[in-house]
Amino acid sequence: MNRNEEKLINSLKHQAMDHHPTLKPHSFFKNKFEVSLFYVDNHVDLVLTVRAMLYLAMKVMDPELIDDINDRYEKEYIRQILTIANRLLPQGEEALLDDLNLYYREEKLREGLT
Repeated sequence: MNRNEEKLINSLKHQAMDHHPTLKPHSFFKNKFEVSLFYVDNHVDLVLTVRAMLYLAMKVMDPELIDDINDRYEKEYIRQILTIANRLLPQGEEALLDDLNLYYREEKLREGLT
């Protein structure tokens, strides 16, 4: 193993316990993963979350869509979608990408790519 590989492995080992992994093997679907930090409070929260996604998707596709009931809750729907996005973003795993990028550069594995 060369020096750069040793640095990469040591860095990965050092960071292994720095964060809770975002993806974990699914408990019953083989070769699938589940998002470990995505959760809802109850069925109402789940339904409202799905409703928010549907409403905002329809609004993007047809900005002229008029729905007085849902328009009233638009800010809440946006907040809900932002909460979901924040929960789905990997926490800490992005540091691994920096280590891999450094390794690729030091090993010149991406030379010639633009």
